[in-house]
Amino acid sequence: MARVCVLLDNDPHRAAVNLPLVAGKSLLESLLAGGISLEHECGGELACATCRVIVREGLENLSAAGEGELDMLDMAGIAEQGARLACQAFATGGDLVIEIPQVEARRFAARPSGDAQPISLTERAAKHLAAQLAKRPAASAVRLGVAPAGCSGLSYRIGFADATRYDDVVFECGGVRIAVDAASLPHVQGAALDLVQEGLARRLRFDNPNARSTCGCGESFGT
Repeated sequence: MARVCVLLDNDPHRAAVNLPLVAGKSLLESLLAGGISLEHECGGELACATCRVIVREGLENLSAAGEGELDMLDMAGIAEQGARLACQAFATGGDLVIEIPQVEARRFAARPSGDAQPISLTERAAKHLAAQLAKRPAASAVRLGVAPAGCSGLSYRIGFADATRYDDVVFECGGVRIAVDAASLPHVQGAALDLVQEGLARRLRFDNPNARSTCGCGESFGT
């Protein structure tokens, strides 16, 4: 069976997801079936351009773009080479490499929270994060995620969430709620966070079983 490789950003050496590509089905159908909830506000009725992707390799393995799709791409101001609407691009056989350019469109379906390894906090880390949350009355959870950065590929992101999103998995430890977006979950599940003192500074330290490599500066990791 043909495969579609979905790049998580525009660097082919970074993380990617490989999914089955079913001949005769739209690219949107294959992505959704593979757990990638690509936006498609119109339900695949060719009334919006939210499901656009960029085909980096294998464009010849998709059905040709019709007049309606070309018009919609034009109206949306999308002129990049290889741009297609996933709902209108049907697999004809052969592999693809695609990029989903909008970060907000890359929403990966997470496994149920009961199947994911929990995020844990030491007592020191829990007290620190609880104190930070108390300073932000609107915040309901700590947000933990990853983003492309550094020489090893990914870096941790810690913030505060006023509300959780539909694709978040929420853990609770030491009275602190931790929201992890579905795309970040495979990279951080099972991690333990501690608060450590380094000279005059304090920082959160990650003991992450998913990290297979780290850069020399300690700012990024690879999985």
